[in-house]
Amino acid sequence: MRCWRRSKYRARPHAWYTPGDNIDASEIMTAGKKNSAGTGGQGIALTAAVEATVEATLPNPLLGSKTSQRVALRPAGLLFSPQESLVWIMGLLGVGACIVPWFARGWLWFGLISVPVALLACYDAIALWLIREECAPLLLQPEKGLRGREGQTIQVSFALTGSGSRWLRNDIRVAVMPATKDSETAIGVKDDSQRLKLELPDFAAGGSTPASATHIRLWPWTAEIALLRRGLWPGPRVGIEQQSHLRIWRLRRWFDVPAPLRIEANLRPGRQEILRSPVYRMLVASRQTPWTGHGRDFERLREYQPGDTYSEIAWKSTARRGAPVTRLFQWEQKQEVYFVVDQSRASALALHPAADPESAAPQKRAPRRMLDLVVETALVGATVALELGDEFGLVTYADGAKSWLRAGSGQAQFHRFRDCLLNMVPLPTNADYEALFSEIRVRLRRRAYLVVLANLTERSISDSLRRGVGLVHSSHALLMTSILPDHVRPAFSPREDLNTDQDLYAVLAGDRENQRLAALARQLRHLDVQLRYIPAEKFLRTAVEGYLENKREQRL
Repeated sequence: MRCWRRSKYRARPHAWYTPGDNIDASEIMTAGKKNSAGTGGQGIALTAAVEATVEATLPNPLLGSKTSQRVALRPAGLLFSPQESLVWIMGLLGVGACIVPWFARGWLWFGLISVPVALLACYDAIALWLIREECAPLLLQPEKGLRGREGQTIQVSFALTGSGSRWLRNDIRVAVMPATKDSETAIGVKDDSQRLKLELPDFAAGGSTPASATHIRLWPWTAEIALLRRGLWPGPRVGIEQQSHLRIWRLRRWFDVPAPLRIEANLRPGRQEILRSPVYRMLVASRQTPWTGHGRDFERLREYQPGDTYSEIAWKSTARRGAPVTRLFQWEQKQEVYFVVDQSRASALALHPAADPESAAPQKRAPRRMLDLVVETALVGATVALELGDEFGLVTYADGAKSWLRAGSGQAQFHRFRDCLLNMVPLPTNADYEALFSEIRVRLRRRAYLVVLANLTERSISDSLRRGVGLVHSSHALLMTSILPDHVRPAFSPREDLNTDQDLYAVLAGDRENQRLAALARQLRHLDVQLRYIPAEKFLRTAVEGYLENKREQRL
């Protein structure tokens, strides 16, 4: 638990500023309880609260940190309700109404007591309702907006703004929560509700206020939000609870953040895996590995030399000159690679927790799906292609091609590539590889690498996959990587533990499935198509290394 001491900020000089000034992010204080043990209670604001004193803070012009933009929040709801104290008051009055008949002039005394109590309760309610608009929350948005990556915990800065002084004696409880039902799976609020005790600056409390009365004071606080799932989500919802002076009534208001929350895929684990790859180090880092194979860019003609193959001879030039002539080719400086990403029904497959690179801290991310693994693989592959100078593009498909991104290079292309994958979700349709490769054959005229990332273990897609591959295997270089389910393995492998008949039947079924997938891979290998079934924990590295190895061998 970490709290700010009240005396720590009292000695700071305070100043007044106008609504047009910017807020320095270094002046934002955190008030409340920071509980990093879990991310529960996503849909509601928890009742636990920690008292903290928050004074009006101001930007320090001497600090060089970046400024924040103040964004007004949209009202989303309001609830005016009594507190428990009103129930106790009504209960005591009811007990008194049962006792007063036993006393002389009991009803007179009861009326003398109940009428002032009722008037005080009404006055308390009216006073709270009249000052409901005297404070409002603001978002202190950074320059790049609300954004982060999966598994990260970000601090979102808010502030209460107001110019009145009647409500400053009241404690105000603030809380942050997901705005919609869908966003509950994407973000988790790590902070409980915070109770802010608002106070005036020292000079204002002493009576020496500035001459201008239009200045606005800000009382900032910070909320911690855990980012769980990739996507573009609505901003979090802010709740404010004000209590009346006599603690009889409370007013709850909710505000929506107009700025979206951008959660990007976490590429750090994948990049760390690729950095440990010897193929990457040889091809990208050192740039000293000799290339094998032949390029396809024509360089020049020369006379025939012993050792030249028949495929290298330029027959038309040989006929014109009357002597054998050989064509020389150079390796391409830029090649095209398209990452073909599956978003069909099969991509919604939930991965085993052991396949998660951050399985040691499962509370930091939402349950992973096959699509999440494929998206991270495509993004890491795009970063590698960017380092190699290749042009990379994207094709997503389900029952046909869904989105296209033409191959390009540079940081702007990578940003477009990442934006296309940001909001991708599984679709409730089966993959149609015949329709996919038919469209690829028409739209992609130049020979390119096609890195297919999908779940190719279902029996229903085998025939469609074979027919589709037959359409493009001669015009493109296909590199297909599929996940290998846990139950698919050769029979009686060393890690098997057979105790019952059901275990034996499960092992035999896994062996039959393994044989079927191996037969499909052999059939595609005859068409010069690489199909590999890889466990989930090795999927990313194997797919990217396959692209690097084929590029090193100049398979195009």
